[in-house]
Amino acid sequence: MQEKLDRFKKLIAEITDLGRAEALLGWDQQTYMPRGSGEDRGNVLETVAGLSHQMFTSSEMGDLLADLLPYADSLDPESDDARLIKRTAHDHDKSTRVPTEWVAEFARVTTIGQMAWEEAKAANKFEVFRPHLEKVLAMRQAYANFFKPYDHIYDPLLDDFEAGMKTVEVQEIFNTLRPKQVELIKAISGKPQVDRSFLSLDYPAEKQREFGEMVISQFGYDWSHGRQDESVHPFTSGFGLNDVRITTRFNPQYLPS
Repeated sequence: MQEKLDRFKKLIAEITDLGRAEALLGWDQQTYMPRGSGEDRGNVLETVAGLSHQMFTSSEMGDLLADLLPYADSLDPESDDARLIKRTAHDHDKSTRVPTEWVAEFARVTTIGQMAWEEAKAANKFEVFRPHLEKVLAMRQAYANFFKPYDHIYDPLLDDFEAGMKTVEVQEIFNTLRPKQVELIKAISGKPQVDRSFLSLDYPAEKQREFGEMVISQFGYDWSHGRQDESVHPFTSGFGLNDVRITTRFNPQYLPS
């Protein structure tokens, strides 16, 4: 069984490396990639995503999981090996229902869509992004339909981020929060507006960068294992435990940005 477990972990490591390569390509796309390279990058990510999905849904992975699941039941349920096997089995079951062609195409569509969104945002023209958003929405609906029957169309998508959670549970959370949120907003709106003009003074981008780096350093961010760059929409992306990138944006007339 140890030999099968070792082979299983090797496959997982290889698939994880492909995911990290995909993340690195995505980071480059949103930081330094030439604006005209979106279609080429979409094609590359289409290939990487397709290869990763093929490896994860392979018959070898399925056979290994079939042999390892009974073994996982004999382990401490909170052990690393037990959780890795069972969570991978859950993800494998979902992935085998989705065609590799869909996974690859979605990677390409969302890559090109990201570039269109950036263009639309800069020009303040939603129509530039509309057809890409419609395509992504249609593909997401198709993705959900791979998991019929479902109680709610959002259930399969939610499960990708919160395994086992249902849309009705999220609705219950918000239904509980909403009255309290409305009450809080009314209480705040009934008070005098604070003076927030200091947020809109002239804050040079370079000074903002220096301030941000000072704050990040105080948090303990290790600059030998990461870096900060500019992007249209700030995000954090990790390519391993020893390489975690962060991005920001600067608006000289609005510091909170």
